[in-house]
Amino acid sequence: MKSRLVLLALFFCSTLVFAQGAITGIVMEKDEKGNEKPLIGANIIWAGTSNGTSSDINGNFKISLIKESNKLIVSFIGYSSDTLIVEDQRNVKVVLESKLIKVTDVEIIGEQQSSYLDFLGTENTTIITQKELQKAACCNLSESFETNPSVDVSFTDAITGAKQIEMLGLSGIYTQTTMESLPFMRGLMTSVGLTFVPGTWINAINVSKGIGSVVNGYESITGQIDIDMQKPFSEEEKPVYFNFYADSEQRIESNLNFRHQFSERLSSMTLLHASSRRHIQDRNSDRFIDMPTFNTVNLMQRWHYESGNGWEGQLGFQLVNEKKEGGTMTHSSAENHSDYRYGTTNRNFNIYGKTGYVFNESYKSFGIQWSFNNYQNTSFFGLHNYEGAQKNGYVNFIYQSILGEETHKFRTGLSFLFDEYDELFQNKRYQRIERVPGVFFEYTFKPNNEFSLVAGIRGDSHNYYGFMLTPRLHIRYAINDNLVFRAAAGRGYRTSNIFVEYASSFASARNIYITQSNNFGYGLDQESAWNYGFNATYYFLHQYREATLSLDFYRTEFEKVTIADIDSNPQSINFYSTLNGAYSNSVQLELNIKPLLRFDARIAYRFLDVKQKINNSFVSRPLTAQHRALFNFAHKTNRETYEDPQMFYDLTLQWFGVKRIPSTKLNPAEFQVRENSPSFVLINLQITRTFYEGFDLYLGVENLLNFRQDNPIISATNPNEKYFDASLIWGPVNGRMIYTGLRYKL
Repeated sequence: MKSRLVLLALFFCSTLVFAQGAITGIVMEKDEKGNEKPLIGANIIWAGTSNGTSSDINGNFKISLIKESNKLIVSFIGYSSDTLIVEDQRNVKVVLESKLIKVTDVEIIGEQQSSYLDFLGTENTTIITQKELQKAACCNLSESFETNPSVDVSFTDAITGAKQIEMLGLSGIYTQTTMESLPFMRGLMTSVGLTFVPGTWINAINVSKGIGSVVNGYESITGQIDIDMQKPFSEEEKPVYFNFYADSEQRIESNLNFRHQFSERLSSMTLLHASSRRHIQDRNSDRFIDMPTFNTVNLMQRWHYESGNGWEGQLGFQLVNEKKEGGTMTHSSAENHSDYRYGTTNRNFNIYGKTGYVFNESYKSFGIQWSFNNYQNTSFFGLHNYEGAQKNGYVNFIYQSILGEETHKFRTGLSFLFDEYDELFQNKRYQRIERVPGVFFEYTFKPNNEFSLVAGIRGDSHNYYGFMLTPRLHIRYAINDNLVFRAAAGRGYRTSNIFVEYASSFASARNIYITQSNNFGYGLDQESAWNYGFNATYYFLHQYREATLSLDFYRTEFEKVTIADIDSNPQSINFYSTLNGAYSNSVQLELNIKPLLRFDARIAYRFLDVKQKINNSFVSRPLTAQHRALFNFAHKTNRETYEDPQMFYDLTLQWFGVKRIPSTKLNPAEFQVRENSPSFVLINLQITRTFYEGFDLYLGVENLLNFRQDNPIISATNPNEKYFDASLIWGPVNGRMIYTGLRYKL
């Protein structure tokens, strides 16, 4: 641990020394009296290149020197351009003269990218907007990443229909998922929380790779997914939004968003969701229905208040009731062991609030965030019964200000996290209470727009595991206006919740064993890991259209990790804690470009090297593709006004490489499966017709080639015998799915 801290300190110090040849200057104009004043937004560009910048509110600019050109062109609409020959000078003054230009009508068109990399952010963050979410059948959060190459989504088993996410080759349990910086999908909600957020409730999703900020806690290891919800006070949106969805599997969903402004200071947002699937089908004739039936009712209410004198507050709550049923097509009698029943009931109540105050000095403020969550689950998987309940409380006080000048900013505060767990599995009860007070300090150094550094440290005291020290560092350096480098390093901690995190093991006849190393909870140690990452993003123009090329590398090293061994014996799953028992390397290359007018393309490739220690030997993480490629293409037709109809065409192609399947060699030959999955391709297609602004109809196909994992259930005819296993899922368990829907704003 000391060596890592020394390395982190050296990394911190080495980045403070940097230099780049650049030229600074000011752009001025003369008024009618001949007085000079700053010209805001003037274009400064090297002749013959796309390297450029613009003058700020004071007319100042800074641009990096390049080898390709020494001619600097300064221009502004309505003014005569000026060209400078740059030799030894490093500071210039340019005065542009106005010229008379006769024009007819001028139309300025701006367009927000549907998904983009944050240029100024210190962290490596991708913002997924509503436009991106509407490219696919985005019914809930688990279906919101189909066009994103950084997050994988897959089925956990062939019975429950549950999905899980992965980032940097590791399970989503190592990614901190928050809702507007408040804890959301954690603890016992890990396996179900993805379905608790309908896509129409989402304003944007911020996906940050690598270690997160210390302000948000100690749990982020591989990244953070922060869900930005629809805002009560948004003046750009219409007050009522309705969405209806139906597909060929007879899944029906409806959503209603209602925004109301009580006064200039107080506004509210009501979000309603109802969904159901009653149809059952068995395409591969193994007697198990392909997808479970379900009913879900989801309600969220939000209020927002602004005092006008610095105070601001938010208050909201959410209620969720969900019930699922699955298993074999018919259930004859309890004595008939060839039947298998699955059922689960989820209930969740969440209430949260935020209060903040901004001082007259805008750089100084404080805020209090708090939330309380009460989640209950009752499930049965054949002969396995499970009940789980979690109460979670969270308070976070944040104060931010500057150290002397705005170049040096800081955030500091106190937090308290409370969790009460009560689980019953196979008539054995597992209970624990976690109390974690913490303190944090985060310093930001930003001398200019080219360089920024965020160094944070927090200390937390766990009532059982003791003191946790969490150092984290993020660095951003822009060589010029086109090329940005980012680096991050830090540590994270988390407590395992093995029954919900590996709930797919319930969909099997495996016996569950826990090798205990203590007497707290399950008897497992707390997990901890270091994450190091580097990103380089090149921002450029292609035919005057924005484009980005991004390359990143991340490595995660576990100091302590919980291993779920499903390789040693196909009839069991053994949980145990081990030191230095897992690591992950992730390399990703991504290109976002507009090769043609009104045509977007995203091309990405990712390589993973993820291994965990089984029987003192490192083996590849099961059911994880080492190679993955994504192609996303979007085209829209032209329209003269917002009231004109428009067509949108979206195509997503994903290629998954070979995945290692856990060993089944100890099973009889008829109950063995292959050692590796085949590589496969998934294609999704959607067509949207906008009749006028605010009214859309869409039609789409998921899994166009109808590819699915054949016979995903081992010993499906004898589900209550020891060889039954529905958890070895490497591909889709359902085939082609056609869907349609409408969106209406008024």
